[in-house]
Amino acid sequence: MIQRIQTIYLFLVFIFALLFIFFPKGTIETASLSYIVKSFAIEIAETGESYSYSNFLSLLVIILPFVIMIMSVYSTFQYKNRPLQIKLGKMNVFMHVLLVVSVFFYLDALKTHLQGTISYGIAIIFPLAAMLFLLLANRAIRKDEQLVRSADRLR
Repeated sequence: MIQRIQTIYLFLVFIFALLFIFFPKGTIETASLSYIVKSFAIEIAETGESYSYSNFLSLLVIILPFVIMIMSVYSTFQYKNRPLQIKLGKMNVFMHVLLVVSVFFYLDALKTHLQGTISYGIAIIFPLAAMLFLLLANRAIRKDEQLVRSADRLR
């Protein structure tokens, strides 16, 4: 049912994906400038100008949080089909791992392009926390499935 604890966990996954979009991924310090890496642009800290650096990884950093949000909302409303809900949770964990890896590689590519040093931002924590909540949601869904199966055996 929709009022179960896994709904709260999946809602938190949605919130963390939303926060990931708006918070900076990190800063890159070069000899002359400091760059703040955000989802849609790289901003020069001193002047506020936007700088563009796009590659395949930047597209993943932009698109994956939206895919994660859609999957968590869809999974929330699949409460009648618990095995599908568990599969969606596993796919969502995979998407989070892909997101974290793509952010690290994207920042590394920026570091080599700008020839500076990286300090990671708060946004890196959000996918890791969301993975924890996804694992908790999958555990709660499995418990519900076991409860339903045990009630079916008793009849």
